[in-house]
Amino acid sequence: MRVKILPVVLIIFIVSCNQKQPVADAFRAPSDWAGENLKGNPTQVETDTYKIDSTGKTGPLDEKNIEKYDSSGYTVSSVTMNGKDSVKSQSSFMHGADGFMTSMETTGAKNEKKSSLTIQYDGPGKYSGAKSYDSTGKMDVYYKDITSNSLGMVTGGKGYHPDSTLKMSFVNEFDSVYYIGGNSKDSVGKTTYSGKQTLNDKKDVVKSEEMTVTTDPKTKKDSTKTTITTYTYDGWDSHGNWTQQTSINEKGKPTKIVKRIIVYKD
Repeated sequence: MRVKILPVVLIIFIVSCNQKQPVADAFRAPSDWAGENLKGNPTQVETDTYKIDSTGKTGPLDEKNIEKYDSSGYTVSSVTMNGKDSVKSQSSFMHGADGFMTSMETTGAKNEKKSSLTIQYDGPGKYSGAKSYDSTGKMDVYYKDITSNSLGMVTGGKGYHPDSTLKMSFVNEFDSVYYIGGNSKDSVGKTTYSGKQTLNDKKDVVKSEEMTVTTDPKTKKDSTKTTITTYTYDGWDSHGNWTQQTSINEKGKPTKIVKRIIVYKD
């Protein structure tokens, strides 16, 4: 799954007479079911990706991802494999009783540690920061000035090197709980990434536009790559979740087919 900071909620219900509010009545983090536009309370989603070559021929299974959810709809694990079912990476996610993610850890093919993230709060759903660690357990980035919208979706923040120098900043945009775009800037304010997603009336993505800037380490020259992809959907299950998606490039050529196998509680 994409590297992500799961949704958080910044406010709780105000209780009259200053009485302590039961946890059940407090705002909870929006579930990953909601953010991923999944209906029917699935326990697992398997996503199988097939590349399409320049002649239009669909190749063998290229990559598989299996994402599992707890009973409240929060992601607890994600495993990515190649087409031969060999593990490439796997991530585990921990959440508090209110659904807010408190930590995640990613390991490699041999279960070796790759990275981890911890999240700190000033109160229920109120970010005070986050810290990222490398494979040796050494902190490589810490985040502060994290902002969220009224639904708890993270709308921005800044990342710093361990020596407290600015590394990057980012901004996210949402339509309710659905991601529709954002951008990242480097330490001098240069945009290194920008993206925009268009949703249909079912809140599934039908178009994405991305711009990425990379800098050659030798010449120090920037190169910009812009990608425009449209998506069509060719199947849905009984819960209304799509089961097959086709990616089409700016030349109108299909480049990838994604199939989903969704497992439900019942």
